[in-house]
Amino acid sequence: MLSFSIWREVFRIPWVRRNSEAVRLLSDVFYLLVALYRTRRLQEFSQLRCVFFEMLDSFAQHGRSDAKGTVDELLKISWFRVHQRDLYRLIAAYNRVIEGMGQDGQNCLSVETQKRINQDAEDFVLALKKLAHYDEQDEVRINALVQQPELMDVMVREIFAALR
Repeated sequence: MLSFSIWREVFRIPWVRRNSEAVRLLSDVFYLLVALYRTRRLQEFSQLRCVFFEMLDSFAQHGRSDAKGTVDELLKISWFRVHQRDLYRLIAAYNRVIEGMGQDGQNCLSVETQKRINQDAEDFVLALKKLAHYDEQDEVRINALVQQPELMDVMVREIFAALR
């Protein structure tokens, strides 16, 4: 988990600050996704993973005009400058997932396309974990979710209810 001082610097970036609620929501959904995967609730995981990337894509589209500036601002923060490769790896994996999800123009993707999306999503998660300095605090948060399946149920229901 990134230190408070790094988060403070990140939230000084105007686009991030304006969208702080979305950043927090995406973070919560990410933890929920990991918890769902670990508890082998794969159908919910698969559905929520699509929602997560669609939310991320909507978030990115909203800031498309600010994208280069936002990346440049992130790279001014020493943590992100040191982990620049992971930042670009994250962006590339995200782009591949979104491209794959848009293929075939339908909800039912071929097995081959789904395998590519799964690999690209895994690359995204690995890059995100490295970039976000995933650590024991993150594990504690995920384990707390895993030990509270009722809370996971509520969170999943609330996310899907918000989409209706």
